Amino acid sequence: MKALFIGGTGTISSAITKQLAEQGCELYLLNRGTRTDRVPAGLSHNYG
Repeated sequence: MKALFIGGTGTISSAITKQLAEQGCELYLLNRGTRTDRVPAGLSHNYG
């Protein structure tokens, strides 16, 4: 499955992001880049 999160680093969405990444989902994050510590390793992400 492919998924795009606009955000992905908030309290709820970071938990979902982590779970989907562990399940092998092709996951992309588009965010402002203020919480880079919450992005799981190996994900495609774009900071705007």
